[in-house]
Amino acid sequence: MKKYRIFVSAHQRELKEERIAVKEIILNNSTLRDFFDVFLFEDLPAKGKSPVSTYLKQVADSDIYIGIIGNEYGIKGKNGLSPTEKEFRTFIKSKQDALIFIKGKDDSKKDKDTQKFIKAIKDSFIYKRFSNIEELKVQVLHSLITYLDEKGTFSRASFDQIICHEAGYEAMDEKEVKNFLENRAIKLRVDIPKITIKDFLVKTLKVVKEENGNFHPTNAGLLFFGKDPFEYIPQNEIRIARFKGVTRTEFIDSKEIKGPIYKMLDEVEVFFRRNTRLASKIVEFKRVDVPEYPYEAIREAVINAIAHRDYTYRYAPIMFSIFDDRIEISSPGGLLPGLNIKNLEGHHATRNKKICDIFHETKDMEKFGTGIGKMKRLMKSHGLSAPQFKEEGNFFVVKFNGPGEKILDLVPSIPKERQVDLRELGLNERQIEALRLMVNEGKIMTNEIYQKMFKVSRRTIVRDLQGLVESNQIKSEGIGKGTKYRA
Repeated sequence: MKKYRIFVSAHQRELKEERIAVKEIILNNSTLRDFFDVFLFEDLPAKGKSPVSTYLKQVADSDIYIGIIGNEYGIKGKNGLSPTEKEFRTFIKSKQDALIFIKGKDDSKKDKDTQKFIKAIKDSFIYKRFSNIEELKVQVLHSLITYLDEKGTFSRASFDQIICHEAGYEAMDEKEVKNFLENRAIKLRVDIPKITIKDFLVKTLKVVKEENGNFHPTNAGLLFFGKDPFEYIPQNEIRIARFKGVTRTEFIDSKEIKGPIYKMLDEVEVFFRRNTRLASKIVEFKRVDVPEYPYEAIREAVINAIAHRDYTYRYAPIMFSIFDDRIEISSPGGLLPGLNIKNLEGHHATRNKKICDIFHETKDMEKFGTGIGKMKRLMKSHGLSAPQFKEEGNFFVVKFNGPGEKILDLVPSIPKERQVDLRELGLNERQIEALRLMVNEGKIMTNEIYQKMFKVSRRTIVRDLQGLVESNQIKSEGIGKGTKYRA
């Protein structure tokens, strides 16, 4: 396998942390380190040949030049150039694979020599801007993956189909596979295969591969069935938070969700239901539960994020944010070429075919690009506006606008499974009317209030209110005459 040589150039004092971060991001990425060797000036031995001639030879011998430019130009040599510009000019004499990253949104605070250097770069080279080290890491990862893609390195297999040689078969959780098979059998109405778990993974799903007598999972295998996928694929994470108000200034609840994909989906649902509202209302003779959002639409967006995200962004998790007025789900990686943000419905393309195939096995994803339409239909049938889709840099974002304080206005749209016919519970008209007041108007009921409303005996009052408690429609607080009843 050919390894490409990278030379990282930057002002050594001002951008020391950025230089080191670039090298670490490559060495820590199981995919990139197989393809790249990285050189920093700091890697030169303490003694030996002239450092200038040595590092310039390293520049000339490199396949890729990564230049990081900050505010300071650096000390000029006899030729009037800083080391960074000299390295840059040495490289471009014979090669063009220069990746330039400029710190800051504008160049007004940079010294004049740096501004002049940047102008020369802008005239001939594509560059990216970054504000902090995390942004630089993402930009470098994306640029190097693009480089490999253009070289045809990834033409044979996408990330999800690449074998993880660091993991053996023991990294797989057979219990997770059994749960998958049971779920698959129910949803597809098929029998559980009468073969071993290992054979199913190797021969049917093909997410475990044999090489030289050893079995290794693919990345897709680890993502769905690994004991600890995060150990090998640290970007396999969903960071979910409930924020106070409508901005990200203060959060009420948060969680970093890691693990095999189906367990992650279960944890997302638990967090979602804990941090969104479920209102109730009595309509005629029915009690209806009114969730703030239709969870199936939200789940569809999370599944799409898992299936279509760019896994080469090693330090970029899926972000799930709940606000007072909306939910936003952000996943790394923009749209694939050929897809239009304004015309997504009915079109299907993915970076991760194997992940999609496994979701198809449990009917969590269709093969015809119907996910966008499904989210729109679910939101509209719930009485809410259709979700919004947008690209923010190299991230794809889905936004669900909530009902705000008008949650109970969604009542006409509630499906039958969220409606309870109170008459079928055996409740009489007195009980239904009392329940309506407690649910719709927040009234607290007592024996005395109940007697004044319906003019019935104490025995009837006790029987009616106890019936509401036993049918799980209300709860009691206190004992004796001081007992209070709430919905």
